[in-house]
Amino acid sequence: MTDPLAHVQNLVDNWERNAEEKAARYASMRQEVERISITASAAGGAVSVTVGANGIPSAVTMTAEVGRLRPEQIAAAVMEAMRKAQAGYPGELARIVGDTVGDTESGRHIVAVAERNFPRAEPDAPPAARPRRRGDDDGDFSDDGYLR
Repeated sequence: MTDPLAHVQNLVDNWERNAEEKAARYASMRQEVERISITASAAGGAVSVTVGANGIPSAVTMTAEVGRLRPEQIAAAVMEAMRKAQAGYPGELARIVGDTVGDTESGRHIVAVAERNFPRAEPDAPPAARPRRRGDDDGDFSDDGYLR
């Protein structure tokens, strides 16, 4: 017969070993997640945004090409680039979770939260065109005349 005390000790040792291995896998996951860096651009590359851990923007860069854009186009491009970069975050997180902790309930939860917070990017509609001057060029940029 086996010794019941030895059997219990073996169970405790296995549980402790599994807990240590699991903690090491989660620590590895955390370290890799902290190194995430995803960059996306918009406006033909004139604007780029980089997001890091948790999808938080860490850098915004612009080329000289932004000089050809109106302020509202620059703002829209920054937002578009940020959404694109953030939309890549759940996939990168899922890869890291799969590589470190595997298909676990907590890993699936972590990825699901990221997918809820950062859905796939939808392309922005182009900004509205500037109002054009009418042919009589009275200096009024609106299409509303006072006689209408």
